[in-house]
Order: sequence, then structure tokens, then C-alpha cells
Amino acid sequence: KHIWHWRDWIIESLNADTGYDQMLREMLAADEMYPNDLDRLRATGFLARQYFKFNRTTWLDGAIEHTGKAMLGLTLNCAKCHDHKYDPFSQEEYYRLRAIFEPYQIRTEAVPGELDFEKNGIPRAFDCNLAEVTYLHIRGDDRNPDKDRTIEPAIPAFLTSGDVKIEPVMLPPEAHHPGLRPYVVEAYVQQAEQRIVAARTAIETARTKLAESELVESERAAKAAAELAAKKAAEEAAADTKPAPDSAPAEATANAPALVHDDFSKARPDLWEMRDGMWSYVEGRLVQSQTGATRAALRLKQSPPTDFEARLKYIPRGGQQWKSVGITFDVVEQNEVLAYLSSYAAGPKSQISYKVGANHTYPPNAAQARPVPLDQPHELLLRVRGNLVNLVADGEHSLAYRLPIERRPGTLELITFDAHAEFLEFELRELPPSVMLAEAAAPAAKSGDAKPTGPLPVEQAKWNVTIAERTLAVAEAELAAVQARAAADRARYLTPSAETDSAAAAEDFARAASRAERVLAAAKADEALARAELAVLQAAADKRAEAEKNLAAAKTALDAARQAVERDDTTYASLRGALKTLENNLENEASRSKPFPTTSTGRRTALANWIAAESNPLTARVAVNHIWSRHFGRPLVATVFDFGRKGNPPSHPELLDWLAVELVENGWSMKHLHRLIVLSNAYRMSSSQAGVSSATLQADPDNRFYWRMNPVRMEAQAVRDSLLHLAGDLDLTMGGPSIAVGDDGSRR
Repeated sequence: KHIWHWRDWIIESLNADTGYDQMLREMLAADEMYPNDLDRLRATGFLARQYFKFNRTTWLDGAIEHTGKAMLGLTLNCAKCHDHKYDPFSQEEYYRLRAIFEPYQIRTEAVPGELDFEKNGIPRAFDCNLAEVTYLHIRGDDRNPDKDRTIEPAIPAFLTSGDVKIEPVMLPPEAHHPGLRPYVVEAYVQQAEQRIVAARTAIETARTKLAESELVESERAAKAAAELAAKKAAEEAAADTKPAPDSAPAEATANAPALVHDDFSKARPDLWEMRDGMWSYVEGRLVQSQTGATRAALRLKQSPPTDFEARLKYIPRGGQQWKSVGITFDVVEQNEVLAYLSSYAAGPKSQISYKVGANHTYPPNAAQARPVPLDQPHELLLRVRGNLVNLVADGEHSLAYRLPIERRPGTLELITFDAHAEFLEFELRELPPSVMLAEAAAPAAKSGDAKPTGPLPVEQAKWNVTIAERTLAVAEAELAAVQARAAADRARYLTPSAETDSAAAAEDFARAASRAERVLAAAKADEALARAELAVLQAAADKRAEAEKNLAAAKTALDAARQAVERDDTTYASLRGALKTLENNLENEASRSKPFPTTSTGRRTALANWIAAESNPLTARVAVNHIWSRHFGRPLVATVFDFGRKGNPPSHPELLDWLAVELVENGWSMKHLHRLIVLSNAYRMSSSQAGVSSATLQADPDNRFYWRMNPVRMEAQAVRDSLLHLAGDLDLTMGGPSIAVGDDGSRR
């Protein structure tokens, strides 16, 4: 991932005319030679791109093959199963070369300003498993290693004039603990500070919403109290006082005769059928006292008209959770339409729903969040005309909804669900045509996008404030922990300074970092407990047991975290400045999180210095052959990846040798070689055959001796960029992530 950093390094190195020998050293061993240079560490992307999670042998085979072919022009991979058939390279030497690469793994290094390794980071090589042993695979089968002897790392003997010395490399602290890098610490601090700012903003928002909810609830409570007082006064003045109309349209229905009127002062078996629940008449009121996740129903024996108005007054007294009371109509077989008010603490609301067969539907655009406090009288007014339903709650229009199902004549019931309630009065009238109903709003495009409108319930708003406050405590503890861990790392790994000059002081820093981590863990547990308590309050009946189990676990976790705070300990986690790539598909997170080694084997440094040495007979020739091919469309050695005995001999050996010497003697400058070639007479010749003698064509029809220039096909990328340039659309911005497949961007 993010291998584009390697590509950017290549382009920058070529533009800066970095010596080819230096580029080879950086690609193979920048992590050992320049462990604190992020720009050069990008070069080891050459090794990172060999990564193959599912088979380590395939991974290392690729590293050996591509190093041999690209840098030396040798098919070293042909000696994996047996001695090389053509070149003096034994199978044992193949595995000695493998031993050079054996310890290396891949990790992603953090870049300034970014701690998310999925978003950005430098993939780089490093020696991880220093004690890893190399065995020769019998006939190249990695399932059959020869464990009778271990293979030591070494350079191919036929290309060396003496032993190549391999020396371990001591790494600076920032290399094995990259969290020490100043930009990494700064990123952690900035991240924590941003979370503090966000948490403080969330607290202000939550407190504002709580104030709004408390204001709305107090206004509704005052209005309900005033209406109750007015009702009592009216009842004292005249026994036959009718209920005050809830709105102007009610005046029209008030003149319509009541088909049913019951003040529930006494039993009316002629009017009602008690179907489920625990019904009783107490002091002139009908009481339903059954709670729990079950429905109680009082069925009207008289069928309601198709278009009707039903008015129910009641007082909710309690319930385990939902506390819902309402009116259901068109009840036939398993079908019904339901309108109700819910005093659910975590989300009181009004709701219109319907049921077809066994399927209940609660449309989001047929719900409104609104206070429905307990122990106060409420009035639910339901008006139905055709498939349009209006619900008026406590004298205020609440919902207008068009049923998407065909209505079927059925019975009407007063229902409770998990509610202890007192029924005060019920009226049923035919809805006159003169009464205007509110039209339903268009449904939301996606049901999941629609949310009940109105302020949050007070209890939920209070929990939101609590959670926001605890989130702030977590963010503040996180900042303190980051600073303490950074200080402890500096004291433990960097050269002693004024901040710490003794092992005892370093231990004190470690103890402070350890305690800061435990304080952070306790703050997180406290926040988790608040969320668990809110989850219990909001849990559906069938999820309540699970929510309560989670709450108990959260309480236990908080107790343990608080007790751990005072523990005397010096263990803590260093700031992570790099993430190791999984070695294979079986590696666990604990192995992946181990500290990086403080030393590197130095094996790849030895290999890189040998390959890039002036005395190496192949490196410069292979490079020159590639460069010549780019300019002339044909290499001097046709087998560009095989300079061995099986490969083709050079067409111009003296020219190849001369250019190789020219490259080396000019600091391995590729720009010098490019300039030399493009200014040559050979390069500036025409590719046309017009006017050429037949003798020339017969003697060298393939232009082997370059009596003319070869036509060179333009590469696809160059064609694209040329067309964009001609159109004036080419974006000359350099570097950055690769252009996604299918992207129509114009960046080169």
C-alpha cells in the first residue's frame, strides 16, 4: 500500500541526477545506511513491492530474481532447485543470497501530519527477524528443507575477488522507536487537542438541546395543568359541560351527534368487550394495570363509520418501558391501523402505524417526538377520512399520514402496550364532510433518512450531556497520556539530557506514563458505562436482557479500571510511529506490535555496496544497456535480463564497455549518459531508408550496425500526456497517489 512513494523517489532521484550506484544502495539498504532519512527510506519500496503475504518463499524468490535480473542481468532464480545450467552459480549460493534477505520484513512509516496508515505512510524494508535461519530447500521445495545445516549469507563467489564483509548496523533510537520522531509526537498531540475541541463543542451543543427540551416540557406541563384546572372548574359549574374543542375544525364535529360516549364511571358491557389485559373500575375510572411487552385491548362492540372522529382522554401511570396508549381501527383478522402516544422515557412520541398479516410497519414520516409525561391527563384525537389519518395530541396537530394500504371495514379498540393507564373519557362521531383535514407530507426517499421531529426527550438530552462530558474527560486524559508516553520514550531511548540524566529518572517517567495510560483507560470505561446505561434505557423489550448484561459488564470494567489506576507499574505503550505489515496470514496482533530491533544485520548493505562497486563487471553494463534501449528502441544486449552464457552476446561489445566506463567515471550520472547519447551522430541520424543503396540494405537489413536511426514507438503514457498537452489540459503536478482506474483526471 502507498507504493507510489517509491515511484516518487525514483522520479525525484532521476531529476536530481542522483548517481545510479547511490540509487542502488538506497533501494537495497537505505534503512541501514540512512535510517532517519524519510526521503531515502522511500527507496526500499523496491523490496516492499516484493511482498507476498501467503508464502514467504514466493516473496523472497521474487526479491532474489528481480535483484538479479534488474541490477546484475543474471537469472539467479534458475538456481533455486539445482545448480545453474549455464552460469557458475550453485544452488547453495542461491540460498546464501536468500540468507541476505531472510531477516527483512516490511513496515509502513508514518509521514508528517498523518497517523492513519490506511490513508498514507511510507512502505519500507527493515530487518525484523534477526535470528531467522536459512535452509536449502531440497529440489527447491520449501516443504522439504534440509535442516541438517544452516546456510550463511554470502555474495556469489564467481563475481567476487575476495570475501565481502558483513557487519551489523546499530540503529539510532528513532529508527527502532519511530514514535520518538518529533513530527510523530506533534501529530499525536494535535490529534488529542482536536478531540478536546470537538468534545467541548459537543458539550455546548448537548447543553443547548437539553435547555430546549426542558423548556418545551415545562411549557407542555404548564399547558396541561391549565387545561386540567379549566376542566375541573367547568365540571363544577355544570355537570353536563362538554370538553373544550381542541381546534377550530372540532367545532364542526362538536355539532355532530356522538355515536358513542363513555366517561368510564361504570361498566358498560353493552358497549365494550374486554379482550386482554387487567381491566377494573376504580373510583369512577377504568384502569388497565397489566404491564410488560403485551397488549391489552378494549373492543368497541359497535362498528365505527368509515370516516370518523375518535377522542380518547387518559392518564398514563407507568409501565416497564414503552407505556403506549392508543386507538386501533379497521381491526379484521390480522390487519389493523394503530394511532398511539408513547411515554417511553428515551423517546416519547406520537405514532401512526399499520399491520398487514404478521408484518408491523412504523413509518418514520408518521412519527413525532413529543413529551408524553406520566401522571398527567392526555387527549388523543383521531380523524380518519378514506386513507388520510390526522392525529391531534393534547390539542396540537401532530401527524398527518396517508395509509399506503387499502382499508378494510373492521372493529375499533382502545389499547395499551406495556402501560398502566386510567381511561377518563371516549367519544366517537361520524366525520362530517365539512371538516378539513391536514394533508400528509411526502414520505422520505429512504425510510432510514427520516427522523422524528421536535426536541429530544429531556431524559435522553440529559444522557447526551453526560456522555459528551465523559467524552471530553477521555480526550483530556488522552492528551495527558500522549505527553507522558512521549516524555518516557525520550528519557528511555534518547541521549540523556537536562530532562533525564539517570536510570531512576527514566523509571519515574515510565511510571508516570503507565499511570496516565490507566487513567485514560478508566475515563474510557466511564464513558462506556454512560453509553451502556443509555442503551438499556433505549433497548427494545427483546433486547433489554442483552443491554442489561452489557451494562453489568461495563460496571465491572469501570471498577477494575479505577482500581488499576493506583497500581505501581512502569509498563506502557510507546507512541506508534510505524506499523509492521503482516508477515503472513497467520501472524497475530501481539506479534505485529512487538518493538522493532535496535540493530540490523548489515547484510543488505554489504550486498548493495558490492553491486554498486566500480569493480562489479555487470552493474554498469546492465544499466547502460537499458538506457541505450530507451533511446534506440533496441538494446545492445538483446537479453536485457540475462548477461550470462545463455543470453545473447552484445552487438557492440566495445561500445557497451566504453559507455559503462563513461557512466562510472562520471559519478554514475545518468543525465551525462543521456546527454552523450542524444548528442551523438548515431542518435541524430534519420530513420528513413530513402536513397539508401541496395547494397546497404542487403548487407544490414535489420540495421544491426546503426547506419540509420530506428523508429521508436511512443509509449502509451507518453501518447496520453501528449494528447492532453496539445489540448491544453495536461496537469503538470508531480507526485502523489496513483490515478485510480477509470479516473478521467488529467494529471501526468
